[in-house]
Amino acid sequence: MNEAERSQEPMRSKSRTGLRRREHMARAMLAAVPLMAIALLAVLISGILWYVERQERERRRVSLLTDALWVEQTLRFQLGVKEDAIARLALDSGRWAANDEALLGNARQLIASTPEMASISWLLDNGGIHLAIPSVGDRPSLDARNELIQRSLSANMRPIYGKPRAVQRDRSVIDMAAPVADGSGPAVMVVATIAIDALLARHVPWWIAEKYDVRLLDMAGRILASKSRSKPSESRESHAISLDPPLPGAVLQIAPHTEPGVNTNSVLIGAIIALALLAMVSLVLAHRHVRKRLDAETALRAESAFRKAMEDSLTVGMRARDLDGRIIYVNSAFCRMLGVDAGTLVGQSPPMPYWDPDDLVRTRAIHDRVLAGDAPPEGFELKFRRADGALFDVLIYEAPLIDAAGKHAGWMASVLDITDRKRAEEMAKAQEDSLQRTARLVTMGEMASTLAHELNQPLAAIASYGAGCLNLVKAPKPDAARITEALEKLGGQAQRAGQIIRRVHDFVRKSEPKIAPNPVAPMLAECIAFAETETRKAGVSVELDMPENLPEVEADPILIQQVLINLLRNGAEAMSQTPHAQRRMCIRVGETEAGVSISVEDRGTGIPEQIRGRLFEPFVSSKPDGMGMGLNICRTIVELHEGRLQVAPRPGGGTIFTVLLPVAKRLDLAS
Repeated sequence: MNEAERSQEPMRSKSRTGLRRREHMARAMLAAVPLMAIALLAVLISGILWYVERQERERRRVSLLTDALWVEQTLRFQLGVKEDAIARLALDSGRWAANDEALLGNARQLIASTPEMASISWLLDNGGIHLAIPSVGDRPSLDARNELIQRSLSANMRPIYGKPRAVQRDRSVIDMAAPVADGSGPAVMVVATIAIDALLARHVPWWIAEKYDVRLLDMAGRILASKSRSKPSESRESHAISLDPPLPGAVLQIAPHTEPGVNTNSVLIGAIIALALLAMVSLVLAHRHVRKRLDAETALRAESAFRKAMEDSLTVGMRARDLDGRIIYVNSAFCRMLGVDAGTLVGQSPPMPYWDPDDLVRTRAIHDRVLAGDAPPEGFELKFRRADGALFDVLIYEAPLIDAAGKHAGWMASVLDITDRKRAEEMAKAQEDSLQRTARLVTMGEMASTLAHELNQPLAAIASYGAGCLNLVKAPKPDAARITEALEKLGGQAQRAGQIIRRVHDFVRKSEPKIAPNPVAPMLAECIAFAETETRKAGVSVELDMPENLPEVEADPILIQQVLINLLRNGAEAMSQTPHAQRRMCIRVGETEAGVSISVEDRGTGIPEQIRGRLFEPFVSSKPDGMGMGLNICRTIVELHEGRLQVAPRPGGGTIFTVLLPVAKRLDLAS
């Protein structure tokens, strides 16, 4: 950097600082704009609310005055109507002084048409009652009647009112009296008792009662009658109008049901300010939330890219389905398996295009079982079809698909192409079958000389019996009985030779395993008979300890005989160094919880400790010239039968090999 550049560096630094300051101020002003807008909006709304509240209060006041005047005029009108009715009745009482029934009839009609009129009475000049309807009612007392008579003498002919008075059940009534115009009759006055609460109930309409509490109060403020649904309150806005006259000392009070709030403007303005502050805080928090969300979205995009790269590198197919079985996701490995793209598969519903058309029923059954929540934890095998029509084997593991809310949203499957593995398993099985047959042939080869000797005996006997029969037939007098006996013995030896050949043929022939329920005793008898020549040659006696009523076992007799013959031959070879008197081998049969156990016990030299744990591995043998395949094949055969082959040292010397086979009925229940 030269001198000129060094001199310009402070200026550039100062310029960058100023630029950053201006950018910061611009961002601050931009962030302040919504806050200022919220503040101005709060002021504007507060002013509008204050104005609306003021107008609403004025409207309520005017409405209250209007409705109060309407109720007052209605009550005055109704009282005027009743005054006219009582005045007419008083006039009729003067004209019909002698006709009490007519007067009572008119009074009944008046009471029937005016429910708030509780009773009507005709008073004598001494305050007594001349007539009354009903005969029993809330009539005024004697003093009140005399007071009404005295007041009527100084008044005109219009009806007068007594003071409001309380009667039973907190009811208040008022008396209306009119003087009789013609004094020729006994009655001087007609008095009507009016129920004040009935007057309000009848003549204050429902639309007034829905809005206001209407009350009639006396001079002391006591409620004479009311049509309201709330308790009186001093602080509530109300309007009072005097009804004196006509009702002495009565005041009509009307108040709205709902009491206006105290300092409504202040409360609303305070609420608006609080909301404005809350909105400002919310903006700040929202700004921070947006920043966090942007960071989260960036992290999510990175995570999604990482997951996609990981999924693209998988060789295991992934398939997701919803609760209805519709495909909602597949990965690239699954698409490569089928030779189609993801768009062709997503959205497909059963039956799927990649299902084996020749196995649709079983595939659909497994599909329904998975959707019902009964997916096998060990997985299941199916055949899928590629886009070119080729079938391949897959192993599928299903697991519940849980969404972000923790709810079960479907099923996620891992799909493995096991075509090569199945082919390898089939080849291994074929090789194993071949090895088993080869082992049987080797066994037969090793026993060939013994079997030849065993077969030579019945053949020599057959030749002898044949020559003897020929001599007996050539005799001058053939003895039929002796010939028959010789022929029977010859046939027995032929059957013996045939049985030896049949056992050899059954033992070495190649056939598929036929595992089925079989009794134990015949299998053991065949084994002992087959190995009898070998054991007799080795000087070994075989004992059988088997209880009666043993259950049948699931087994292929030929394969189990191969295992037992191998164990018997091994036991006989192991006792080659054992004294002749002790060369005894025992076959013990019993029933256990695991099934039927067949133990072959010898008294040989035993198995060295260093190879006992590896005895069933291939090419491991305790014999110097052994190949180490016999026991491995035996274990494979037993495990094919879902059984176990175990070895243990015999107390006192020797070895115990135990074959555990499942009981037929237990295997059926398990399946």
